[in-house]
Amino acid sequence: MSSIDEVLESLGDEVLDSVKTEFIDLLSQAKDEQIDFVNETAEKIERWLIMRVNGEFDDDELEALLNARKRVVRQNLNTIEIQSRARVEKIVFGIIDIVTNKLLDKIV
Repeated sequence: MSSIDEVLESLGDEVLDSVKTEFIDLLSQAKDEQIDFVNETAEKIERWLIMRVNGEFDDDELEALLNARKRVVRQNLNTIEIQSRARVEKIVFGIIDIVTNKLLDKIV
């Protein structure tokens, strides 16, 4: 039993490095994607407000555009949630693989 404990204790750095790398990648990717999405949304709303002020469409049309953009934002948030869960799953499965491989190496 002590050999299993030793193996588990030795995993610390390897597991930590794996989780750290995946987490940094996840944050970096999410940040880049969301900055672009937020900028795109802001530009669209700004353009629509200017068009409304210039009389190119009425309040109902502006409201329809804003509601459509809200739906796009909700879809984007759902996509982010799904991607994040998949990434966390990948991290957890990676940890399981590391632990399993170390234990099998010790047993065999």
